[in-house]
Amino acid sequence: MPSTGRLRNALADFQELVSVSVVIPSYRGGEKLVRLVRALAESSYPRLEIIVVVDEPSEEVVSGLMGIKGVHVIANGKRLGKVNALNTALRFSRGDIVIFLDDDVEIRDPLFVEKVVKGISGCDIGDIKKVVIGGGILGRMVYIEYVAANFASKLMARLAGRTLAMNGAAFVMTRKALEEVGFFKPVISEDFDLAIRSFLRGHKFTYIDSTEVYNYAPESWSKWYRQRKRWAVGLADWLQRYYMEGLKALVKIPHAVVPALLLLLPSLVTTVTPFLLHNHTVMKALYLTLLSMSSLTAQFVPFTTIISINLQLVYTVPVLASLLVFSAWHCLASKYVGVKSYAYLYPLYLFVYQPLWFTILLAGFIRVLAMGRRNVEDWVV
Repeated sequence: MPSTGRLRNALADFQELVSVSVVIPSYRGGEKLVRLVRALAESSYPRLEIIVVVDEPSEEVVSGLMGIKGVHVIANGKRLGKVNALNTALRFSRGDIVIFLDDDVEIRDPLFVEKVVKGISGCDIGDIKKVVIGGGILGRMVYIEYVAANFASKLMARLAGRTLAMNGAAFVMTRKALEEVGFFKPVISEDFDLAIRSFLRGHKFTYIDSTEVYNYAPESWSKWYRQRKRWAVGLADWLQRYYMEGLKALVKIPHAVVPALLLLLPSLVTTVTPFLLHNHTVMKALYLTLLSMSSLTAQFVPFTTIISINLQLVYTVPVLASLLVFSAWHCLASKYVGVKSYAYLYPLYLFVYQPLWFTILLAGFIRVLAMGRRNVEDWVV
């Protein structure tokens, strides 16, 4: 039988552990959600609560979740939106630290919670390393893109200790910081909005790479397009709200912001550079015209992308130089964040995938900034 002294020591150790809430918003859920919650429930961390808020769940999903011990499930009969789900879970939660996870990520580390708690120690907000899984060309393209996203987060943490934006698929904040920013606002890019409000509060940011989550790439190009269209509108709305704060940050911490932005969007270099050179005026005018039309209908996006690629190819020397620089940069960034490099696919990424994404992004900016249209099909804030 354990002595009274051991019991007291065990109780003291337990009380020293911070309480943790894991919040998972979901729309309808599915097998990935149940698998994620089951993995979290198997954690040995003693002061842990798991809260799932799911809109329009199936009976199978509810049954699967309710069968997992220690999980709090809030099911809504209709779609109320991601922000509503997040804030509902936060009001219900009690943890001193809150981990936010999308419902389709995967956790393979049994010490995930412990490592996140250790990683956020001394900080207010932290991005968690993300690794993309999924086959095919699309999966590899998104993988390369997420290498850049991880690099950007790690760079901001190391060089600035703060962040302007963050991928909301997996991150962590202290409750104190969440209460200071006022939880989530009803906007499309709720993760970016929360991050910049945290930045303005002076919260200390960290990048946690002692563990990771696995993200599934979109299953098809059509699903990828719908996702990116939503992201483009959300980013444009975010930029319109906070462009002054972004410019001030660019001036104060250019050594962190500029390299992070360029590796995330190399098309800023490869697409914009041709417009700074004084030739091929007709092709440039055609590109701008088609870009404007792309903001109205998706049918013009492929044609706009083709013109963008042609504009890059007519400037062979600068394009090849860009390819060499960004390919080498991708290799170094992959090593920096501890993931595999796909340098042999980078030409396809730089000259096809990036122009396509950049076209969708610019079309979204025109849609929001010039036309004032913020509606996104099949999405509830």
